[in-house]
Amino acid sequence: MKKNNNDEISSRIVNLDFLRGLFIIFALAQHFTYYINVWYVDYFRDTMALTSTYAVHFPMIGKQVSTDAINHWLAVVFTPWVSQVYLTMAAFNLARKDQATFATETSGKFKIFGLIFIYFVLENFIVAPNFGQAISFYPIMLWMIILGLLSLAYKYLGIRGVLIFTLLMMLRFIIPVELISDGFEGVMKTYIHRGFEYDARFEYFVLSGCLGFIMGYVHYHLSAYKHNKDLLFGLLGIAFIGIYLLIGDQFVVPLDDVFSTEHDLAKTFSGTAYILGVQAVLISFFLWLERKNIKVYIPVLNWVGLYSLLIFSLHRIFFVKIIAPFSIMIGSLTGRTLGAGAFEVFIYVFITLGLCYFVKVSPISDIILQKRR
Repeated sequence: MKKNNNDEISSRIVNLDFLRGLFIIFALAQHFTYYINVWYVDYFRDTMALTSTYAVHFPMIGKQVSTDAINHWLAVVFTPWVSQVYLTMAAFNLARKDQATFATETSGKFKIFGLIFIYFVLENFIVAPNFGQAISFYPIMLWMIILGLLSLAYKYLGIRGVLIFTLLMMLRFIIPVELISDGFEGVMKTYIHRGFEYDARFEYFVLSGCLGFIMGYVHYHLSAYKHNKDLLFGLLGIAFIGIYLLIGDQFVVPLDDVFSTEHDLAKTFSGTAYILGVQAVLISFFLWLERKNIKVYIPVLNWVGLYSLLIFSLHRIFFVKIIAPFSIMIGSLTGRTLGAGAFEVFIYVFITLGLCYFVKVSPISDIILQKRR
């Protein structure tokens, strides 16, 4: 078993691990900024101490916390596509096997997709401030569904099935899918809970999954085009970005709610072209570097990329249940409230990575599960 794991690690694309790690760090910063934005509105629970030790926080109750210029700039640059690129790279890896081999492994993949889906449903209940948000639909849950659909298309129809699926998904710009999604969210808000969000909508993300699978298939299976395929996707990505620059609307991020406009570009044709274009350019460029044996290796970032699912599965729990409450307590002793500036947010990011590293290397899970060595 250990040998198989070592073989898998050695066959990984180093530059994609670097990219994945970099984008996971930006995603964590984005998530933590949002939680701080709304902490005093939705998450602050220490009301019994507001008139004593936590008095410094009392004027902030019900107010949103704005971020600073640096963090705002990062949000403007990365928010439209940083939550999409992880799916794109996961779909890229999904295309590694040929159709015949893939078909024999599909049931195992669906078991993994299902377990990940269930875990993140349960994680919602741990971190959500109310029942509506606990049952809301968020990106990684949707990613498992999209990866499952791509798997079915590839298993039964091969790459032609994935291409047909991609063409069908482009109909979202013709069919009023947005109205269907709005209707579903409205029904859930009216009859189940006002806090419900259909945040990660299928139509916003599915084409990123398709792009990743197609790029992965070309990379792993069309070796005859090895000298041109990176250039092809790079030029295609530049063309897509050009569409947005010509006809797209400016992307705006409020200082006090970085998630409120997260999917604005994904709602439009030009914005979707931009999202796909940026991903195509970045991934194809780093694949080209890898092909030239230029490997970008920064230990922390590549480690994050290698164990991205572990970090993604724990970061919200660590922040909402441990890091932010400790920061609130420390703030009460030093006379400062929770801040959403870049320096503070990235301190939280690296504390989170440290906690995840502890979980990874320590024997705590073996002790809890009573595994014998």
